Amino acid sequence: MRRLTRFGLMRVLTLVLSIVGVVSIVGCKTANDTELTVGLYPYVPRLEQFKTAIRTEWAKVQPTVSLKFISPKEWDGGYKKDPPANADVYVFDAMFFEYFKSKDWLEPMQASEVKGLNDFVKYAIDGVKVGEQYYAIPQLGCANLLFYQKDDTELANSTTLSKINSVLSQCTYTSKIPPDRRGLMLDMAGGTTNAALYLDTAHSLTGKYPFPLPWNESQINTTAMNNMRKLLVMASYENGTASLSDPYERAKWFSNGWGRAFIGYTESMSAMSKEMQQNIGFKVMPLSDDNNPPVFYADVIAVNTTTQQRGTRYLAVQLANVMAASATMVASIGPDSDNPYPQYLMATRPSVFQTLASSFPLYQNMYNLITDNTIMFNVSDQSRQWLDAMKNTISANARQNYPCACDYPTSKRIPNNSAAPPICEATCEDRGGWNGQWTNDPPAAPKGKSVCGCTACPVSSMSITK
Repeated sequence: MRRLTRFGLMRVLTLVLSIVGVVSIVGCKTANDTELTVGLYPYVPRLEQFKTAIRTEWAKVQPTVSLKFISPKEWDGGYKKDPPANADVYVFDAMFFEYFKSKDWLEPMQASEVKGLNDFVKYAIDGVKVGEQYYAIPQLGCANLLFYQKDDTELANSTTLSKINSVLSQCTYTSKIPPDRRGLMLDMAGGTTNAALYLDTAHSLTGKYPFPLPWNESQINTTAMNNMRKLLVMASYENGTASLSDPYERAKWFSNGWGRAFIGYTESMSAMSKEMQQNIGFKVMPLSDDNNPPVFYADVIAVNTTTQQRGTRYLAVQLANVMAASATMVASIGPDSDNPYPQYLMATRPSVFQTLASSFPLYQNMYNLITDNTIMFNVSDQSRQWLDAMKNTISANARQNYPCACDYPTSKRIPNNSAAPPICEATCEDRGGWNGQWTNDPPAAPKGKSVCGCTACPVSSMSITK
């Protein structure tokens, strides 16, 4: 057998090492050839601002790793869609936290992997921790808030649902848009919205958490449902059930001088005028007369378990931390080059509140709403199944026995009071009869048109949206 000389042996070793090197490059992605796929929570005022901020901060950490953002058509925050398998990092509504965890879609992280662990509000970081592991990183928060003019001392001092009902009264308007500073405005159009509002209302009454889930109509908490109906009668049927293309439309109406109060999220303030932002007051909406801890929603950043197969887990965890970092969040929700005012989205880091509050005091007011007793809204591992089974039933129940009236357009314009009865009686003949009200004035009546108040509202024809 021919023996290899030292030179020959060196050549063979060099060749073997070269082959191993090629195999290594083919088998493992390096930072230089990696692209991470990201799904953001889509329901924010300025989504592109998030993308810009994340790209900027990420480039400081991994300048050679590009980011691809998933379209909102492909990722809806978890309401109906499952996390795309190709998503390395995605943001979802934490109401589905237990469900996503049960499906093994959440990559657990050790405490050492979550940066700035002490810089999170308690409800948000506690809500994503199971045992000693963290299954997501908090990004945004929100709650059902009551907005009013800050000099409206009656509303400011009302701390229970009954007191607010007494101040706002009931059946004060029938149109989609209040004619002036009267009544309440709120969104009770969506099935998921109503189901979540029911759980929030029931918790306000009982304080039970995890939330008990009714699986049929007979299990619905009657008092909680009656409280939801009170909300609708403080508004109008048309306002509360209107599914609007602009989710901040009611905030714009309030800013324009319509409605005495409205229920919404903090980001609604981004749609208001500068003057209204300076004169707004808000607080957590009391959904009962009891004093149980408030429930806050959260949008949280998950690392997909599929990153283990792709070999991108380390980078994905790094990206999730960058997305949640204080500097990134300030840049994501604060003012930018095109907008002098923040998005008024609620943060989950005290440092973000503090930074933004130095220029926008409303952020201090927002931070003051959070207490150590605040709980993260998290349904159960049956959340999707329960919503599919009950959201339409809850929505329909909330609309039952509505005692006020609704506006209907007339076939011809009403010129004066004496002409109103025959026109309105004909308009309301098949709609429960005329309640004696009519108007030609906007915003209740479209320009050049008239509307009559009819006692029966179009329950069957009102769609129940997502």
